[in-house]
Amino acid sequence: MSNGKLAPIIIWLSFVCLLFSRAENVKAQVVVSDSLTGAQLLDYITGQHVTVSNAVLTCSPAGAGIFTTINSNIGLDSGIILTTGMVATDMGGQWIGADNQQAALASFGANIPGDAQLASVLLSPTYDACRLDFDFISTFDTVLFNYVFSSEEYDDFSCTGYNDAFAFFISGPGISGFQNIALIPGTNIPIAINSTTDLIVTQTTQLTPCTDMGPGSPFSQYYVDNSNGTSISYFGFTTVLEAKAPVTAG
Repeated sequence: MSNGKLAPIIIWLSFVCLLFSRAENVKAQVVVSDSLTGAQLLDYITGQHVTVSNAVLTCSPAGAGIFTTINSNIGLDSGIILTTGMVATDMGGQWIGADNQQAALASFGANIPGDAQLASVLLSPTYDACRLDFDFISTFDTVLFNYVFSSEEYDDFSCTGYNDAFAFFISGPGISGFQNIALIPGTNIPIAINSTTDLIVTQTTQLTPCTDMGPGSPFSQYYVDNSNGTSISYFGFTTVLEAKAPVTAG
């Protein structure tokens, strides 16, 4: 059995990225639902060739949910959201969730612990982690998922110590320990603000926290500036990225 460990900060995740038509007369929006269990989240995204079990969600109740999009620039039509903030904007508008226009500040402190595995990737402490652990058996010899990493701290806190990040840890037969397979394509550099920001947009003169992520960092070709976004709250996010790994078929 292969075991997938998911420990993100902010993540939009879909095992299958489907294309959808864009209609100019349809208002861009993201429809979300929160307060779901780990098993419910996995049921929403796993296909017929994967069997999952033992789902454990460690997250603020408002920090995990599912989404569908209409004419949005996020690049995924549906999937799950795991966030340190809130999935849905509360009815009174006191706290802004992921489902809003960028002009609204999505900021919410859950005051829960960080994640030790994610901290080991970043070599720095983490806070307010949202983590989904599960076991899976695949009938194929490869597991693959598409995801988008987003953060409200692009670009004001790019190349600083406030470095939101995402990791997907996997273990099992033929895999040594836990391996993070959510990486900058073609590198061993983890997905984070400081490895994916655009220095032209950021206009920062303090480059060291970004360049210290690894050779070639930051990789601005994977960054999407959402400063004028109408359906996603966060200031920026990555292009749709793919992570995959060989596994032992069951």
